[in-house]
Amino acid sequence: MSLRPTAFFFLSILALLSLQQTSHAQNAPVPEKKEEGTMVRFLCVQSLTGVKETKKEEDEKMTLARMAEDGKWTEVGEISLRSPFITSWIGLKEGLTHLVRKEGEKMVSLGSFTIAPKMKNAIIIMLPDFEKKSYKLQLVDPSKLEFRKGKALIVNYSKIPALVNMGKETKTVAPGQQLVETITADGDGMYPMLIGHLDKEKKMVLCYDRRASSDPNTRTFILLFPDPDNGLRAMSLSEFDPRE
Repeated sequence: MSLRPTAFFFLSILALLSLQQTSHAQNAPVPEKKEEGTMVRFLCVQSLTGVKETKKEEDEKMTLARMAEDGKWTEVGEISLRSPFITSWIGLKEGLTHLVRKEGEKMVSLGSFTIAPKMKNAIIIMLPDFEKKSYKLQLVDPSKLEFRKGKALIVNYSKIPALVNMGKETKTVAPGQQLVETITADGDGMYPMLIGHLDKEKKMVLCYDRRASSDPNTRTFILLFPDPDNGLRAMSLSEFDPRE
């Protein structure tokens, strides 16, 4: 049975449109896959910028950059520091990244850190070195340490063993050691935090004693530093990670 001219016309148009759509689909450019990289945030213990007469510390503008084999710098980000301070998250690719200060057209590295392949998150603890006018950068991988919400990361930067009690039992943290502890609060959401060390007679020298507030949605940093008077100085800082 032969098709009528009108029906044949419409079938020809449909076939032509189908061929055009198939051709466009094949020739359409494939969208580039956006690389998220590793999400990094910085914990600045103290900025190298001094406190002025106004007693207000200025923000320190810093650049994140990578150096090619030919020595040329490529900027990959920017952060603003003050003391103490936790920056927002920034995405960085794996490899070596420098923290640099711009001096005119020149870039001066004040420290560096390396992002490992397939690393999801990283926290960079920044310690100032006033003699070298640079920063000591310690990279913390929360996933490896199981450093999650409701937990505390204790890092002992002093040269003596520290005793830390966060409500349950007393833990000994050796010099240079980092330890993750679960925070168990009382019914009022508070918990006792006691930090000290043993003197030569094995007696407890208390350096930090207070009841702290526990937020189960935050992670807490307990950083221990040497102190000429009490032997130890403690700094407590909490951070909230909405992506967790």
